[in-house]
Amino acid sequence: MNTDNINKEDTAIVAITRRGVALGRSLRQLLPSSRLHISDKCTDETGVDEIPFSSAKDLIADIFPRYRYLVLIMAAGIAVRLVANELRDKHIDPGVVVVDDAGLFCISLLSGHIGGANELSGKIAALLGAQPVISTASDVNETLSLDLLGREFGWEIEDDTHLKAASAAVVNGEPVGVYQDTGEPGWWPETIPLPDNVTVYSSLEALQQSGASVALIITDRILDEALYSSLPDHTIIYRPRSLVLGIGCNRGTGCAAIETAVGQVLSSYALSARCIRTIATIDLKRDEAGLLKYARNNRLPMEYHDRETLRHTKFPSNPSAAAMKYVGTPSVCEAAVLLSSRASNLLVPKVNFGRSVTVAVARFAYDSEKQKRGKLCLVSTGPGDLKYLTFAARDALDRSEVVIGYKTYIDLIKPVLARKQVIATGMGAEVERVRTALDLAKQGKTVSLISGGDCGIYGMAGPVGEFLREQSEQDIEIMMIPGVPALAACASLLGSPISGDFASISLSDYLVPWEEIRRRLELAARGDFVIVLYNPQSKHRRRQLTGAREIILRHRLTATPVGIVTNAYRPGQLVSITDLEHLPDCDIGMNTTVIIGNSETFVSGGRMVTPRGYKTKYSLSKEQR
Repeated sequence: MNTDNINKEDTAIVAITRRGVALGRSLRQLLPSSRLHISDKCTDETGVDEIPFSSAKDLIADIFPRYRYLVLIMAAGIAVRLVANELRDKHIDPGVVVVDDAGLFCISLLSGHIGGANELSGKIAALLGAQPVISTASDVNETLSLDLLGREFGWEIEDDTHLKAASAAVVNGEPVGVYQDTGEPGWWPETIPLPDNVTVYSSLEALQQSGASVALIITDRILDEALYSSLPDHTIIYRPRSLVLGIGCNRGTGCAAIETAVGQVLSSYALSARCIRTIATIDLKRDEAGLLKYARNNRLPMEYHDRETLRHTKFPSNPSAAAMKYVGTPSVCEAAVLLSSRASNLLVPKVNFGRSVTVAVARFAYDSEKQKRGKLCLVSTGPGDLKYLTFAARDALDRSEVVIGYKTYIDLIKPVLARKQVIATGMGAEVERVRTALDLAKQGKTVSLISGGDCGIYGMAGPVGEFLREQSEQDIEIMMIPGVPALAACASLLGSPISGDFASISLSDYLVPWEEIRRRLELAARGDFVIVLYNPQSKHRRRQLTGAREIILRHRLTATPVGIVTNAYRPGQLVSITDLEHLPDCDIGMNTTVIIGNSETFVSGGRMVTPRGYKTKYSLSKEQR
């Protein structure tokens, strides 16, 4: 997000064709903070929050400086011509995404990184089931984006003079050295290897001697000129929010006195003011005008601690009799800064400025920061076509750091997995997938464990539940995302074969003994249920389907309709209707679902239908009248 765009409106959607207006209205519902601008030539009426326009050129000139994001539903060439004259600076220009009016592609056109167009393009593509088009070199090559490094933590770049040249060097594979002495450690995902040309060094001296073309330094210290001059020409310094200020002051101390005191302390210890994270003090100072003004002027949050907590906090300096007398604790600035920073040591002990202000500094202890609670999302991906992937599933995948699943299911949703860590395994590795997903979630990560169809129907929800049953502590959040199950997808292609009661049975005896499967088949057939067969047969497992047919034929006619669907809503989809007599002649595999009708099921006009009884009910009611 552009830091200069805080006061702008969020998203403007612009549509210039009738088809584009229909798509824009759908996007308007999916992007709650958006407003839709529609050409008055392609609609007869406008809805709530829809704004008509007559000239696209005039509209863009008006909204370009007012919005953080523009979503232009039109041809890319038209979009380029419309925005060309409005371009000013990448730090203030909005992120621009172009969507074709068929909703097939989402192009990140302008301000991909700083303006957020790359992220928005991916989000819209996921919502529409479209293909995101992102051409930013660092994204395409999956390497460091120097202008985004640490942005989610609030890091700032000290001086961006060399940013363009350094970014080009990174993309071109030149050696890059990184040194970090403070700040959040998670700026690169632990589970993804750093690019081959990037090396992290444990000291500045090692970085100096490395011969790197680019140096990335993450520090809150001001480097002296001699040290800085020995670094590569393309050196970028990142300023993390790592410093906590502990401040004590007398009642009525002005903002200027506090500003001067803090400035002198930071200067004396060669610390950057850009790195201040928060101010800590006693709760009696909640209404201290000078301190509040200093915090407000510098956009710094305040943390307050009560006197009892401060009194029982260990601090290194001698106790202050004055502080004890007037506020009831022997230490304010040191005790407060240790509490807020979670540190065990001070970076700068208490410095007194006459009797009006005291300042102490500590580095925020990232290692002691409470580990975030992990989350495991059991995501159902439906039959396979991205059109049938639910919005909730897309959102869960978008928010996940790691996506784990059976390779076939992973391949089907690859377009929505850009820049995710993906762990794909083969058939029979279900237990391994569950263990891996739970382990990563326990490390604080957000993980999606995917299942084709619905995760609760022969999916991964079952084994996850079994694992969790054996664990005394569930220190992760579990979320289940339902999906379109295979039986529903296949039924929709056949007609309406499961309108009434049905039984779903898997013929795989990998987990369930064949004798138990036989018993269930017998009971379902005897009860005249429509029977849905999952995992009917494979290359090495043929006898089960033959056995199931024999059992069902004891209770059904040979003419009973049978629907056969392979790869429902996926490439290679095959749909056919036969009967029990001719079932052995059909090509059936592990990707096939077989639906066997009951005594009432019929075929009409190429549709397999199981009546539920409406016609009979209606006829009886008519006679009674």
